[in-house]
Amino acid sequence: MHAHTGSENGASWAKLTLENADAWVAWDEQDGIDYAYGGSRTVPFDTSDEETATVLTRLAVNESQLKNRLINQALTDGVVSDFEGLPPGFLDSRVGGGRCVIRPRDEHIAAILADPLHEDFRRTIEPVFAGVGELLNDMNGAVKLTPDFGRFAGLADILYQYTPHVLGINRANGGCGGKSSFSTTGVIAAFESLKPNLNGALTLLGSDGAMGSEFFNYLKTSRYPDVAVADISYPDAQRSLDGYAVLASAPGRYTDQVLSRGGAIVANTWGNELENSSLDALRPGTLLLLAHNHSVPVGDPGLALMRQVSDRDITALPGQVLTLGGALTSRLEWFSRQAWPGELFNKPLAHEVVRKVVTHLVRRCMEAAGTAASTPYEAMLSI
Repeated sequence: MHAHTGSENGASWAKLTLENADAWVAWDEQDGIDYAYGGSRTVPFDTSDEETATVLTRLAVNESQLKNRLINQALTDGVVSDFEGLPPGFLDSRVGGGRCVIRPRDEHIAAILADPLHEDFRRTIEPVFAGVGELLNDMNGAVKLTPDFGRFAGLADILYQYTPHVLGINRANGGCGGKSSFSTTGVIAAFESLKPNLNGALTLLGSDGAMGSEFFNYLKTSRYPDVAVADISYPDAQRSLDGYAVLASAPGRYTDQVLSRGGAIVANTWGNELENSSLDALRPGTLLLLAHNHSVPVGDPGLALMRQVSDRDITALPGQVLTLGGALTSRLEWFSRQAWPGELFNKPLAHEVVRKVVTHLVRRCMEAAGTAASTPYEAMLSI
């Protein structure tokens, strides 16, 4: 198998030209780690090589690496050292950042890969995963991937046909069975630790997505009396859902109607929306949980954006610290599979680990931000 290799912004990558798609696999360049880990996603079929490499390395370094560094620090802090039932090696593990990005060959292939229920989905994705699996095997486990989320949870089991270096596989084979519920557990833990006003407005964005729908189910059992939801999948004319108000939404940004509600806003969205929204619409005192990837621009633009938000008396937490539950559970799965091959993954334990780690890190961010008079985003980076 021939792979074209390169590096960019602190990450190395290999590009595979495969039947039906091109696939890039990236890993960061850290020393002293057990392996590099990340999720997988597609990009539009007409995305250039340069744009794809930029997306790939940003996700590997600014999302996966950052989440795993936070997890590494929490384990160093001993947050879950007293938990019983953890597999050998987990508490001392150090994991770096990785990622896989797949670019469909053409518009027709892209349409198939966008729908896991399509009759041609499996026969289309299998040749791609065969190539990716061969690369992961050739790398002797230096990179492990999770090609699952929400309705795509079954992809992990397809890749598992070709390599053991895949996480999120089914429980019968010792896996966690998909990471979205564990990511949601972390967001809920952060939300509860920040204690938003019970009688204040609560708005959920992305309420029809993999994580957003799970958070919506959580809210349906809560005591919050003023809940509204929004998702770009809802028809423009829809005004209510299951008795909850539906607010106007727009692709690529947050609407003024959403931001002006105040109270607590939880955003389980696609990414890059905040930087394209009117910050003037935010009401002082709002709690803003940006529970998604690409929540804050990289580098100085992100620092400036979060300072602008903070200057409006808004408490905003970035996605990396909120959504690391999936990465944490995937790590727990790997060490569990090594210690106890074929045994059922301990999902209740994983949810408890996620709750404890995210709560700890959110508190550290909030305390550090208050002490240094900085933003929670800067505090997270300093951790």
